[in-house]
Amino acid sequence: MAKTRMTFTIDPADAERLRRAAQQAGVTVSAYIERRVLDSVEQDEAIRKTFADADAATNAAYVAADAAIWPDPEPLSSERKAELDAVLDRFFDKFPRGA
Repeated sequence: MAKTRMTFTIDPADAERLRRAAQQAGVTVSAYIERRVLDSVEQDEAIRKTFADADAATNAAYVAADAAIWPDPEPLSSERKAELDAVLDRFFDKFPRGA
């Protein structure tokens, strides 16, 4: 099977810990890291799969709550927009304009 090279940088003390752990396991450092990382990835994938329905329900609940709390505003009529623009103009006219 073809392999892909990956590199990473770690603290020298951690590198030594990895070397010792691989030696105790009776495998190369590369094989040790590969197995441990893939075990972790598989665990993460299993957790995501296990909780996918719950996560989707939670996200849907947040969307529903946001819609209930912050409903889409009604569109402004042209008269109401003109009224609000005039209020904003009067407010901002109080401040000097910079260059």
